[in-house]
This record gives sequence, C-alpha cells and structure tokens, in this order.
Amino acid sequence: MKAKELELDNFIEETIGASVSFHSVTWNRGRTPALIPSGGNINYHSLPMSGTVPHSHEFAEIILVLNGKIYHRANGERQLLTQDSLVFVRPTDIHGFEPAEESPCEMIFLAFQLELFLTLSRYLEEDTFLQKFTASVLPPTFLLDGHEANELSTRMLSINAAGLTPAARKIKIKILLADLFTQYFLDENYTLTEQRVPDWLDELCQKMRNPENFIKGLKRMQKLACCTPEHLCKSFRRYLDKSPTEFINELRINYAARLLADSNEEIGAIAYDLNFQSLSRFYHLFKKYYGISPARYRIKAKTAKKII
Repeated sequence: MKAKELELDNFIEETIGASVSFHSVTWNRGRTPALIPSGGNINYHSLPMSGTVPHSHEFAEIILVLNGKIYHRANGERQLLTQDSLVFVRPTDIHGFEPAEESPCEMIFLAFQLELFLTLSRYLEEDTFLQKFTASVLPPTFLLDGHEANELSTRMLSINAAGLTPAARKIKIKILLADLFTQYFLDENYTLTEQRVPDWLDELCQKMRNPENFIKGLKRMQKLACCTPEHLCKSFRRYLDKSPTEFINELRINYAARLLADSNEEIGAIAYDLNFQSLSRFYHLFKKYYGISPARYRIKAKTAKKII
C-alpha cells in the first residue's frame, strides 16, 4: 500500500505551530474508517481491523498511550505500544496503526512544526538530542512509569485549556518540548524500549549466509532486502551493531578460512573467487578477524588436522 503524506494545514494550528489532540480508537469489522470529532481536539475513531493507511508528515509527533494496546507499524516494522508508551515520530517515518486487541486504545498526540524543533536546538546550543532523535530505525520509544505518564498527560491536555491565549499555549508547548527532549535524549538514565531483531532482517541474514549470496556482496543483499540502502544500514547498526558490508565480509572471511584449511587452492584464487577488491584487502581483513595471515592460518590448520 502506497504511503500518503499528510499536510501541515490539516493538523497544525498555524498561530501556534503545534497542536495537542486526544484520540480514542475502537475497531470494526468493516472497511471504512469513521471519525467523530468533539470539542477541545477530542476525537473518537472507529477503524477497520486492517488498520490505518501508512502515511508520513511534514511535521513531527509525540504520542502517549493512555490506555490499551495498539500495534504501531513504522518503516516496515511493527512495534507493540502498551499503556504509558511514549513515541517520538519523525517526519521521515512512514507509519500507521493496527489493532493489538479488540478493546479500545486511547492516545494523546502532540504534533509540532520543525521550526519549533530548530528553536529548541538553538536554545540548548547543541544538537546531541537531535542526533539521537533521528538515528534509530524505528521511532524512538520509551516506557514510562505510571506517575510519569499521568503527569505528562496532564501537561499535554492542559495546553488546550479554555482561556489560554495562542501565545501562552505556544510558550507551554516550547517548555514541554524542551523538557521531553532533554529528559529522554540527553539524560542517560532513560533508554529506548528494547526491540528484537525484526523477522525480515533475520530472514535476510539467513539468506546471506548462503555462499551464492554473500559472494555477490552488498548489491545482492540490497536486492534481497527490498528496502532502501539507508534503512538497511540503520537496521544493521541498530540490531546487529555492524554495517551490512561488515556482515558480508565476516561471512566471506570465515568461508575463506574453511577453504584454506580444506583445500589446496591458491590464496590469491580464494580471494578472487570470494569477490574481494584486492589481495591486500583480503589479507588485511583476514588478519583483522583471525589475528594471523592467511598463509600462516593454512599452515596451522593443516598441522592441527594431523594431531589425533
């Protein structure tokens, strides 16, 4: 399903550069979504069990789950959001929602223009929080304790209080954003919710362990992955702590070690057959992984086989 891009004007109050809204979601067996808006940016949704249309934004969002569970589909993967989950959605994220259970789910959304984000960066006089915000594959997600979640929900909803001028609401939003980003992206006491290796990445790694694939290298991996090179690299860094190229080279070097031990094929021919760019590159990587040269490894391996 092709992702839609949601426009700024439909979600952001122009005079403030942000908006806070409450959403109660129930699921139906039909195909058509229904929305009943209420006063004070309160919205009641009845959504099909197939979930919402994947979409991206011109703006960023912060989502707090108040009650229930819901699946958050983001960048081709799926996060289970439970009560008190806090999610930071970037403009580049393609995301949507699916039911985790048939019971309702309640959430608060804080949508804000990137200009507010840049204002925050200038105010803090550094961009460490921005790097952490954008680095992960999935939207950064934190699980709050009940007290934290209650306090945050009260602060978010108070922005829509009657009688507040647009100027006052904008100030309250800026203060809230400063608190959230410094607390969750600069305070080392807070860590992202653990994410297991996604199924698609696990399957890709299994396929790449076939010599026919890892010998062909990165282009073959990108073809099998069916995602952008940027997303592929981010996924490997996040879940496996290595780049796709490092993963492929590790497979090639381990296979080369087996050939050195089990065959009499020349070292140069092994490097060529495994598609290394040069013999010197092969020697460098082999010594990095095994601590000795390919020639020395072959001698040790052949000698070891003679020992009973």
